[in-house]
Amino acid sequence: MYCIDTSSLITAWRFVYPPDIFPAIWTQLDELIKQHKLISAKEVLLELKIGADVIYDWANAHDHMFLESDETVQKVVADIINKYPTFLPDYSPHGIFADPYVIAISSVKKLILVTNEKASGVGAKKPKIPNICRDLNIECIDFLSLIRREGWIFG
Repeated sequence: MYCIDTSSLITAWRFVYPPDIFPAIWTQLDELIKQHKLISAKEVLLELKIGADVIYDWANAHDHMFLESDETVQKVVADIINKYPTFLPDYSPHGIFADPYVIAISSVKKLILVTNEKASGVGAKKPKIPNICRDLNIECIDFLSLIRREGWIFG
C-alpha cells in the first residue's frame, strides 16, 4: 500500500503524466484507490483545493482516499514536528502543510510514501520528506517507481 504526497499528484497531473495524454495511468490509479491500496492525508486534499484546478476536481471525486488524522497519527505528527523543528515552513499563507501528515500516516500504517520531493543535501537547514523517511525507516519512492512497482506497462 501507498500514501501519496501533494507533490507527486501535482507533478504527475500537470507536468509528467497529464491525463489527456496518459489516461491509462489515471485509470490504474483509480483502481489502486478502489482497492484501498493508495491513500493520503486529508491535508493533501486541502493543499490541492488551494490550486482550485482540475487536479483538485479529480482528488475531490476520490475524497474517500484522503484520511482524517486519528489520535495516533496526530501524535506522530507532533513527534515529527518536535524532532525536526525546521521541517515546517516559516510561513504558510493558508495554514496548511500536509508533509508531516503523509509521513505520519505512512509510519503508522506501514505504507510506502510516494513523493516527488528530493532529499536535502548534507548540512541543509530544512529536511525534506525523503530525509525524514530515511530517519524513520519509511520507504519513500517517486511516482515513476510506483508505476514500476505495480508493473504497469503502457504501449
